[in-house]
Amino acid sequence: MASRFGSHLKVWFLLVPVLAIAVMPAVPDRKLFEVPDVETRSLVDTVGQEKVDTAVSRANEIFRHAFVDTGLLHRTLNASGSVGGMNDGGFSSFAHTWTENFWLLVYRIVFRAMVMKLWIVGTILFALGMFIDGTARRKIKASAAGFVSPLSFHLASHGLLLVFGTLLAVLVAPLPVLAGYWVAAAALLGALLWKAAESFQSAR
Repeated sequence: MASRFGSHLKVWFLLVPVLAIAVMPAVPDRKLFEVPDVETRSLVDTVGQEKVDTAVSRANEIFRHAFVDTGLLHRTLNASGSVGGMNDGGFSSFAHTWTENFWLLVYRIVFRAMVMKLWIVGTILFALGMFIDGTARRKIKASAAGFVSPLSFHLASHGLLLVFGTLLAVLVAPLPVLAGYWVAAAALLGALLWKAAESFQSAR
């Protein structure tokens, strides 16, 4: 069981995001790596223009400090060659396009991480409340000699892993991440924590 759980952990937390970051920039469509307008409008309608502007400003600051001011972005772009080079069979064009798309993707990851921070406090408080309630429910069932299902705990714990993995994978997703996604993820996280706490069975 532990080995299977570990393999799932590697897939969701390492393999999927890393492969996406390595493979996706090879797609020549630049729009797949920009922050979609519909995503920004959804955030503005939900949390307001001021908070979205703060997230954008913070993302710009982090990206500039980590990649632009250090010269890393410019060095990689210069090393990738130029668009339209024919002497190398188009490899320079491919490399330059990949590098540009990679940095657009990195910026979008940073931006979405800043957006995630807008929901983090509320999510933690909600999840904590659900966990406490689930724990109380388990104690009530135990005092009444109720039945605790190991299968329910197994499914809930793997569901939690899936949610956490999806939260990481969605940072690199080429699709618009609407504000409703963060609300749904918070609700699902709380529900799964409640079920895991309610069905947990300690070793005796």
